[in-house]
Amino acid sequence: MNNPALTAHWPLKGSAQDIAGGGTEADLNLAYVEGPDGSSGSAALFNGRDSLVRVPDAGALRLGYRDFSISVWVKPQRPMRGVFGDILSKFDGERRCGLNLGVAGSSPAYNGMSDARHVHFGIDDGHVSAWEDCGRPWRGNSHVPCLIVYEGELYGGIADAPDPMEAARVFRWAGGREWIDCGRLGTDPNHLSVQSMIVHDGRLYAGVGVWDWVRAKKGEGFRPSPTRVFVYEGGSEWRDLGQVGNGARVMCLGSFDGHLYAGLDSGPGGGRCFRYDGSAWTDCGPPDGRNLECLLPHGGALYAATHGNVYRYESGQSWACIGREPHGINQIHSMQVAGGALLIGTWPQGYVLRREGDAWAIAGRLGLPEGLRECNEVMDLTVYNGKLYAGVIPKAQVYRYEADGQWTLLASLASRPDWAEEDSPTWCRVTSLTAFRGRLFASTGACRGRAVDVDPDETLGRVLACQAGQVVSHEQDIGGGWTHLAAIRRGKDLRLYVNGRLSASSQAPAGHTFHLANTQPLTIGFGAQGHFSGAMSDLRLYAGALSDAQVSELCARRGR
Repeated sequence: MNNPALTAHWPLKGSAQDIAGGGTEADLNLAYVEGPDGSSGSAALFNGRDSLVRVPDAGALRLGYRDFSISVWVKPQRPMRGVFGDILSKFDGERRCGLNLGVAGSSPAYNGMSDARHVHFGIDDGHVSAWEDCGRPWRGNSHVPCLIVYEGELYGGIADAPDPMEAARVFRWAGGREWIDCGRLGTDPNHLSVQSMIVHDGRLYAGVGVWDWVRAKKGEGFRPSPTRVFVYEGGSEWRDLGQVGNGARVMCLGSFDGHLYAGLDSGPGGGRCFRYDGSAWTDCGPPDGRNLECLLPHGGALYAATHGNVYRYESGQSWACIGREPHGINQIHSMQVAGGALLIGTWPQGYVLRREGDAWAIAGRLGLPEGLRECNEVMDLTVYNGKLYAGVIPKAQVYRYEADGQWTLLASLASRPDWAEEDSPTWCRVTSLTAFRGRLFASTGACRGRAVDVDPDETLGRVLACQAGQVVSHEQDIGGGWTHLAAIRRGKDLRLYVNGRLSASSQAPAGHTFHLANTQPLTIGFGAQGHFSGAMSDLRLYAGALSDAQVSELCARRGR
């Protein structure tokens, strides 16, 4: 049996030193707790805000074309109080070269990050595939508001349909271009859209609404029904959790500190937030009365964005404003954490703004260039294999962040032959971005999300996917207990093991072998998403690919 050499070993027992002979440049804000072997001080606790270990670049860490293995015990934070963050990264973002290993929940547009702890392991050397057509969930629909991963499957909702009883439905991707109908959210014909979705405490939740804001405000003779939230019971069954406030749209759902939250539009009662206690909804107040567009946990606090302002939840019905229409924006449509910082995606300039101390810095301006009509809306922000991606209106574009002010346009995923900058019904959206089975999935939609907006080329209401580098993922919740992970490259094969068992594998794209050498430091507990929240123990890096039996043996040791 091949015995790969141990290149580096961080037991994380009372210190962050590499006992295999390497050094540590920085060991910041770690505490030490009981590890997987049950002994005190045998694991490092990362606080999710500023904890990290930085290891200087060295020849042994420049993996190049070589096989390698990573073995580690992790215990993610529970309950969720921020994004789960990165376990290990050695990645050159400018060249898109290196490796990433982290934990993240699926976060579909507008909504907070799900508390299902999924593991993602990726490598890259500047490769990106073409976009693949994954079909349309429902032929009569022009808009897929959100995509979400739940128990190893990809789900998406629709915004409208020619027959109201065909609207407000959820679908599961079956591979290729096929989608399976998973039922309607209730039977009220005046609920037209699956407006929001999230996974919380092992269950899939969805909020109803009317995506078309004109009809949501009782325009065109339409009377929307009051907002409600549903929980998925399997098959095509959804259980009604009751009316939530008096809005017309459940704009967003969030998971924080063990509770499910819902944010409403600015209808009767005015943009309020509600918390579910298992049987009833508690009113947490309106931050400012505008649409409560986004929810996101970050660094131990729950944040919310309204149509133009950003708030931090204090308690009861109290919200603290941390951003009031920064840089002249007047709408916020997405929130995310990247590089440990809070980001917002805005309208009408198309700014992505990053929180820096008490100020907001411009990380980029996306969409139509300056000099044309300001109608750029950043609808979603997602971190995938070491990079930040954005979906934008009015031309259904996907961008990749390179540096402040530098974003690469990857594609325009939808179009209408009558598109006109001055005619908003002709605008197209990328509505949601979600990492699933190693690829980045994107959904498209019409500006108002109406069934009548279906374009002749059927580019709207569609789902597409591309691949950056090579990624494998475990998309079942690993929970908040100790979990053993092994991430391995053997030739062109990438493998991810969870608790000693192979969970996912993939082959490098034809004609590609990724060369991973870079001069960046190796960081433990920090990466493209942010700081790790939870405990970590017995991190090992091997020069070579471990066998199945060797992975099982490491798991059986429980960090000893």
